[in-house]
Amino acid sequence: MAFREALRTETLDEEELLVHRAQQADTAAWDEIFQRNYDHIYSFAFCRTGDRTAAEDIAAEVFLEAWRGIRRFKYRGTPILAWLYRIAHNHVADHLRRSGRNRTQRLPEDARQFAATADEAEKVALWQSVATAMKRLTLEQQQVLVIRFIQGMSLSETGALLGKTENAIKALEFRALRSVRRILDGPTALGAEA
Repeated sequence: MAFREALRTETLDEEELLVHRAQQADTAAWDEIFQRNYDHIYSFAFCRTGDRTAAEDIAAEVFLEAWRGIRRFKYRGTPILAWLYRIAHNHVADHLRRSGRNRTQRLPEDARQFAATADEAEKVALWQSVATAMKRLTLEQQQVLVIRFIQGMSLSETGALLGKTENAIKALEFRALRSVRRILDGPTALGAEA
């Protein structure tokens, strides 16, 4: 346990230095910040929008906004990813407002070609149902589910990223999973909108 805490402290100290270098317009630092965090931001945006192109655009906008605002950023021991998630949260919300929250997403053409068998088609249908259910959760609940189950972070890591206690994360996770289950089991299951 002491080793893990020491490793976390070393990582945070390293990240503080990385942020300082980025604030000095060090392109290598920006490259590292981008490489470390892009997949997390893209995954969050994709899970929320269900659209690859929109997720790529949102991720690009997040890093552009971060680059513009890094000099005002105050490092306080919380991973920079938490700040990037807050920026992503705002861009996703803007995107959903502009595009209409409940608009049905078409399955991408490349996903259809893989649904050659009944099992594969069933998996695609299940994924679409889960994605539809996710869109009906609050943004905070979505963040918790993406961070915990898609990105595989622990309760404490998720709490640190979102600025919440482990108990608050547990509560959000519980409510989100209960809501997803209720949505999937309800009369609008499998994509039929009420």
